[in-house]
Amino acid sequence: MGEHKTFWKPEKQIKEKKTYGSLGSNKPKTKKEVPEWKKGLLAHHQKGQSSKDRGEFNDDVLAEIIAESSGTCPICKCAPSDTTHHVMPKGRKGRGVKTNGLRLCWPCHDAIQTNEEALQYWISVFRDKYGDHFWFDEKDWDEYNHKLAVQQQKEQEKQQRENQIQPVVDLLSAAAGRNLKGKEVCLLQLFEDKDMAVFATLMADVFGRPLEEPKVYSYGERFED
Repeated sequence: MGEHKTFWKPEKQIKEKKTYGSLGSNKPKTKKEVPEWKKGLLAHHQKGQSSKDRGEFNDDVLAEIIAESSGTCPICKCAPSDTTHHVMPKGRKGRGVKTNGLRLCWPCHDAIQTNEEALQYWISVFRDKYGDHFWFDEKDWDEYNHKLAVQQQKEQEKQQRENQIQPVVDLLSAAAGRNLKGKEVCLLQLFEDKDMAVFATLMADVFGRPLEEPKVYSYGERFED
């Protein structure tokens, strides 16, 4: 018998690990960006209580809620109030703060947990009494105020930008005999400040009309159309 020969096998290739998303997407996974308003806030935040812990009433807060309650359940108006209800539920990020606590009897507490209409009634009562965000704790207020400040700054910058390009918009509108379209205004807003200055001077020379000086508004001042 002749010499035994084995069949040739192709060399095994190691497949690279895919980093693509699910559902057959060819796009690589991208890390979710942190919202702009959170960046500065998270930079100075120290690790503290978990969201679960922040939803619990501590002993001091509980004592204040009990002291200010009548001792009688405000729903049935007969049984003693022996438990503390989160007006804005913990599952909806209601915190363990005094302004989010309502003393009820156990039966009424259990009933309100499954009655959305009753739950919304007491939410509206507490909103009228303590304000729109009555369930916020200190950290919530920090985040809310920081977000609000970032939004106000963006609105101010947007208004300043619109005010800056308004003379050019007016000049082009007069030359075209119509108001500029939204996409045309957006194009002007894409210009850098120095480019806009050059473009504005050029348009003024082309049409032989001087540009009006843009009005300067201070922070918080109302802009009139």
